[in-house]
Amino acid sequence: MNADHTDVVVVGGGIAGAASACRLAAAGLSVVMLEKQSEYRDLVRGEWLAPWGIQEAHRLGVADAFVFGGAWEIREWVQWDEVVDVDEARAVDMTRFLPGIGGPQCFPHHTVCELMAEQAAEAGARVVMGAGQVEVTPGPAPVVRYRTGDTDHEIRPRIVLGATGRVCTVGRQVGVSMANSVHHWGAGMMVDGLDDWPADVQAMGTEGDVMFMVFPQGYGRARLYLNFATGQQRRYRGPEGQRRFLDAFALDCLPDRGEAVTRAVPTGPLVAWPSVAILPQNPTLAEGVVLIGDEAGNCDTVLGTGLSCSLRDARIVCDTLLEGDDWSAAAFEPYLAEREFRMKRLHFGATLMAKLQAEFGEHAVERRRRARQLMAENDALQVTGLLNMVPPEDVPEFGFSEFFAERLLRETV
Repeated sequence: MNADHTDVVVVGGGIAGAASACRLAAAGLSVVMLEKQSEYRDLVRGEWLAPWGIQEAHRLGVADAFVFGGAWEIREWVQWDEVVDVDEARAVDMTRFLPGIGGPQCFPHHTVCELMAEQAAEAGARVVMGAGQVEVTPGPAPVVRYRTGDTDHEIRPRIVLGATGRVCTVGRQVGVSMANSVHHWGAGMMVDGLDDWPADVQAMGTEGDVMFMVFPQGYGRARLYLNFATGQQRRYRGPEGQRRFLDAFALDCLPDRGEAVTRAVPTGPLVAWPSVAILPQNPTLAEGVVLIGDEAGNCDTVLGTGLSCSLRDARIVCDTLLEGDDWSAAAFEPYLAEREFRMKRLHFGATLMAKLQAEFGEHAVERRRRARQLMAENDALQVTGLLNMVPPEDVPEFGFSEFFAERLLRETV
């Protein structure tokens, strides 16, 4: 067993972990980043970054990885839906919310992670791909053990950053407890040949028993998502699953563009997953260990703010590590407080959106029709939609009250 010492071990080479490794290595700390994949590949993960997430990428010094990784600016958002006449669907200008930032970005997740890993290595970090069987022992002198091939390794860092995503590999080992809830299921796939779709327009909407999302990535490529009710986990499995997935976009609310989607060509795997909201039941840290990104808890994926949250986590934790020599648990209390406030708002907004867009049947249709009418009459009722554009702390407080939810839904969330 090879034992060595380092300042920071980052477990997980996704967006949160790789961004942290870049920032800390660039600042002169010794960093080891462990990634279980032997090479980055399309795992069908979030590929949409809100403008406030782009801000965080700039602060971390990783914005170029998104640019060179193929980030594509989305300038308009249209919500087509069965409760709105096709000709009355309004386009929202997504470039106007954060001056100097522009609209949200869509990109191939695995390509950006690979570029950030290269950036971290160039800055001096040791990037270990194919690192398996990771074991983390917390304490004043934490220990990390892992295996590559037939070789066992041991590192004794000053601190460990857990960034393994929803699998919570590090969190489970250090005693962090999570409460999980599943509202619906989702499926996603990359396609090419979508040349008839407006290149800078993202779309979402609900019809029948699916909620659809289309996120262009430029040059006819797009990531497609469908959300559907629990209990239908197998609807896109099997040899004809990709064909059934594409055919699901042949919707009345997408009379022309839906047909364009059905003609698209799959260029990646089709993956389905439960849309899990994860709420930490105790602080997401232990002595010598701090959790970031989805490993620290997340809201329903329907909101689309997971990657922005990951970058915010990485930036705050990196700032704390670089501000001084106090790396004790107490030093991260401001991070935990900010994250608790942020996630409370995001959970509220995600719950609202899930109830409006990812529930199906006659009652759900009437609820959505009523809510859309209210929002058309009073723009203020669209306030939680700002969570996709601006930092959660900048969204007006009234959008997170039960009174607001009851007004919009005629029920609490």
